[in-house]
Amino acid sequence: MAMSMKALRVNANLTQDDMARILGISRDTYQQIESGKVDPKPLYIHAFCHVVGCELDDISLPERSTN
Repeated sequence: MAMSMKALRVNANLTQDDMARILGISRDTYQQIESGKVDPKPLYIHAFCHVVGCELDDISLPERSTN
């Protein structure tokens, strides 16, 4: 069953600040990715999976927000 990036991150006991630092991006950029305002680069998704210990199919990416 696919889970949201937020759920996977929280289950890994990481904050948005932690994940942004690990990925080498700003917290604002990470927040936008997690909320669906920005499409993540494939590199970030692969790194995210490595950090939280999941497969690509385990992630339910948010729908792109128009707000």
